[in-house]
Amino acid sequence: MKTEAREKGYFNVPLWEQAFRCAELVGVPALAFYLLSQGGFAAFVGFVVLGLHYPRTAYLGHDLAHNQWGPRDDAKPRFMLRAVALLQGFGSHWWVEKHELHHAFPNACKKSEDGILTPIDGDIDSVPWIVWDKSLVEYNELAATSPWKAKLFLTMRRLQVLLFFPLLSMARFNWSWQSIETAFRVNKSLEGALCVAHWVIGLTLAGFLTPGPVWTGWLWFAATQLLGGFILAFVFVLNHTGMEIYDATEAKGFYDRQARSTRNTPSSLFFDWLTGGLNSQIEHHMFPTMARRNLSKMRDATRKAMLECGYAYEELGNREAMQAVLGALTDAAKA
Repeated sequence: MKTEAREKGYFNVPLWEQAFRCAELVGVPALAFYLLSQGGFAAFVGFVVLGLHYPRTAYLGHDLAHNQWGPRDDAKPRFMLRAVALLQGFGSHWWVEKHELHHAFPNACKKSEDGILTPIDGDIDSVPWIVWDKSLVEYNELAATSPWKAKLFLTMRRLQVLLFFPLLSMARFNWSWQSIETAFRVNKSLEGALCVAHWVIGLTLAGFLTPGPVWTGWLWFAATQLLGGFILAFVFVLNHTGMEIYDATEAKGFYDRQARSTRNTPSSLFFDWLTGGLNSQIEHHMFPTMARRNLSKMRDATRKAMLECGYAYEELGNREAMQAVLGALTDAAKA
């Protein structure tokens, strides 16, 4: 299948698309800040434009880190990753290692000597904010190193369904902070400085361009971060949350690990655009270097091959997928 897809050019990101992504990366924020300067309804439109743009920029960083524009250490991808760090606020060094581990072992855990499931996939570990599955309750309880932390963790878990959507909105702040902390810790000072500059420049421009008091521009900029973070986190949780959390030693190889814990959601021109093609998450896990606009073209062949080989191939509507997510969170909250 990979050979056929390569012959069809599905792994190629043509130069026209690369040029478009570059123009989008710079042009959309410029438009959003211009609309802010006009005030009123135009500023609201600018808020929506920039909020929608942040996930789009994250998808571009995702493409680059997956070597879809060539090896990420080559000059062009390296330059683009720095541009994304500035215009997105995320850095690749925080993201790449944990994301590649996620691709190898989605939703996977190892068992400690006490028999407690410990996440291999860091994307299912959000201590103390969210316990993603009831099988991880013991692991999260052990992370509480003092009585007050134990009370905090328990309270957060009990309220996590109620707080879930507000917490999704805060995702960009958390990811950006982790990017900055990681970059400086691993001596990638330029990357860290670019991530910091995202906030400094954004707040400065928003405060300067807003026709109202400075604080209204700052509020506008913060609101775009909340909207962008919510959309991006919403897209991500539908892909794996509410699926099996398993002991990696019990899985039967790479394809079994993907089938156990990865789902697709509906494909359409709108959904493919909004999710950056990651609604075809199964195909992305099977072919991570494939250009994301081609992932949906592989759905039928991938489904057929996986079912013929005895693997699961889960496809749910967005509502059903979110119900599965909230069901898992509810079970963990009650555990």
